[in-house]
Amino acid sequence: MQGFTLAEVLITLGIIGVVAAITLPALIENVTERKNSERHANIVYKVTQAMEMMKVHGELGRRYDTTEAFVDELQKYLKISKRCDANHIADCWPTDKVTDGDGNEFEVSKAKTGKNLSLQSSTNNVGLILGDGASIILNYNPDSGIVDETDAIVAVKKSLPVGGGRSKEFVYTSNATASIDFVTDVNGSAAPNAETSNNVYHDIRNLTAARFTKGCAGTELSGIGCVVNTGQKLTWQAAKNKCTSLGMTLPDVGTLKNIAAQKASNPNLPQSGWFFSSSEDGPYGASCVVFDTGGVMRDGRLNLDWVLCVGE
Repeated sequence: MQGFTLAEVLITLGIIGVVAAITLPALIENVTERKNSERHANIVYKVTQAMEMMKVHGELGRRYDTTEAFVDELQKYLKISKRCDANHIADCWPTDKVTDGDGNEFEVSKAKTGKNLSLQSSTNNVGLILGDGASIILNYNPDSGIVDETDAIVAVKKSLPVGGGRSKEFVYTSNATASIDFVTDVNGSAAPNAETSNNVYHDIRNLTAARFTKGCAGTELSGIGCVVNTGQKLTWQAAKNKCTSLGMTLPDVGTLKNIAAQKASNPNLPQSGWFFSSSEDGPYGASCVVFDTGGVMRDGRLNLDWVLCVGE
């Protein structure tokens, strides 16, 4: 019986190595994705089940003023080993920095309010480490309305496209959870600590829409930062207070004029109206920028004008 020559053995081993090099990464990716998906589903299940228990006990069918007040009730039904306020939010997250969906580095300590999770919510976030060690940063939006007693709080699987004609199963929830959203890192401090990018799903996931990306709930303008249109007419002092409550400031005249100059190329910016600046104009007046013309006018501090806020 004739055996294999050394050359034949080496060629065979080479072919096996090439096949392994091609198939192993995909195999490892699939195993990792299955684990991440299961962890994600488990986190969502625990939070939604806690909300279901809140509903059963009549604690969900009302409005909470802050995320903190909401979590006070939620933690009665959700095992939590650590809780962090907005000023110490990073203490409840496994890493100091993450990679957002745009590929940029984001400091977790800056995720203080809903706007830093790209949500239309100005309430502070709350960080939580669950009993099983999972970390989440949660926001409650008091303007989303209360949950009706007939609404089901359930976790449902939905197939999302990931390119190349493929799809993967991810967990999302019903409209009954519209008042809350959160981000979670499903594998702790292990790499890549990144959000979805280019249809590649990583380890940082959300309940529905929360994302670290940019942290701007308005319009991002180069050289200015985040611009939020409050959609409100307020007195000058109330306008300043509103921006402060968002962790932002009322822009000065020069900044407002700069914003107005960009309205034609950015339909998300206001196209008309009088907007208060932070600049005082005499003992009773404040300077306003008229977006219709870009000009500067004086208006009484007790009059009502539109409000834009700027910040990071």
